[in-house]
Amino acid sequence: MVRGYKKFYRTSFDIVKWSAIAALTGAIVGFAVGGALIFLEFSINYLDLHKLFGAPSFIFLPLALALSAALTGYKWKEAVGDGTEEVVKSAIFDKNGPKTAAFFSKQVATLITLIFGGSAGKEAPSAQIGAFVSALGARALRLKEQHKIVLIISGVSAGFAVVFGAPIAAGFFALEALFSGKILYRVLVPSFISSFVAYWSMHILKVEYIYHPIYVALVPDFWEILNLIKAVAAGIFFGAAAYGVIVAMNLANRLAKHELDPVLKGFIGGVLLIALTYLFGDKYLGLGLDTINRAFYITNEFEWYDPILKTLFTLITLGFGGSGGFVTPLFFIGAVCGNLFAQTAEADVALYAALGFVSVLSGATNSPIATTILAAELFGIEVAHFAAVTSTISYLISSQKSVFAPEIIESIEIRFKRAIKD
Repeated sequence: MVRGYKKFYRTSFDIVKWSAIAALTGAIVGFAVGGALIFLEFSINYLDLHKLFGAPSFIFLPLALALSAALTGYKWKEAVGDGTEEVVKSAIFDKNGPKTAAFFSKQVATLITLIFGGSAGKEAPSAQIGAFVSALGARALRLKEQHKIVLIISGVSAGFAVVFGAPIAAGFFALEALFSGKILYRVLVPSFISSFVAYWSMHILKVEYIYHPIYVALVPDFWEILNLIKAVAAGIFFGAAAYGVIVAMNLANRLAKHELDPVLKGFIGGVLLIALTYLFGDKYLGLGLDTINRAFYITNEFEWYDPILKTLFTLITLGFGGSGGFVTPLFFIGAVCGNLFAQTAEADVALYAALGFVSVLSGATNSPIATTILAAELFGIEVAHFAAVTSTISYLISSQKSVFAPEIIESIEIRFKRAIKD
């Protein structure tokens, strides 16, 4: 009986302690990431409105990518390209704390890449801010290794929560995509708390995110069963698209670390993007949020090659000196694939754009649980019923590979599993 009381008090104390630590982490990360996203949006809009020398911003991509490559490619090669998993690994493994100079160089490089039209995402810097802040917190609190990893997971989850606008999905995504293996409740509690607090901080700052409530009948009638059959076919299609993106992003990762001079590489990449933009248009540049939103409503606007070109633009951006994430491009590719599938299968465009949005992400990042929850949080619980099917199929079709560097994720997994053992 006494032993039972001791366990109760110890567990209660741990919950209170970690709730406080996670809430503080979530608030700091939430306001930091929210502020960074607001500044990014302001910078992009300002540059679009006040054109440099009267020219569109993408004209300066050779200089922008060259500068981005110079910031990361000479001294901190682990931070080139996407770099999210590298920054997380550094936060976990470095006993002296995170590399501050490398972190800020990475943030500046990402800002330069995105404001001048590089095809990349904003979730990578958000997760990196979460990892950096939580690693500093772990060092200040002198936490043991297993507790440090839990705090870093919480910080990364908070960063994803702000950029996704979906705190529950963010908690699972950090574990599935970057910390594959055991998903423990003791890890999820601080992860969820930090995500919720970061999510509230995001709303205080009025950070915008993609949100499209979609109505699908709850009672399965004949047409809903037909939709389920179509969802199976769609899942296979989304899985194939995810596999194509994985191959492209792994190639981008290898190109980013190639021995060619970083500045020259960035300049060549910028020239290639300008040439492709004049050939195919500028909708494949930048974050592509307008295209993502249109994919939920507009038919007969998209071509079969749109996902391929977005993948190519992102490959060149991240492989030739640019910096940023690939989740936002995955959203673009997925939503457009869903739109195209819906038109071919005579299905609901909004529903299948939403399914593509989450399912391509699932296949490319090994995160079927997180993306099913993401569907519920962004589009509604009815959409999640179908997303559970398409996300899982996409995950299986993509052969369980990932856009994140596999050797780095494997090392993080090993350290994570070793640290959480009792």
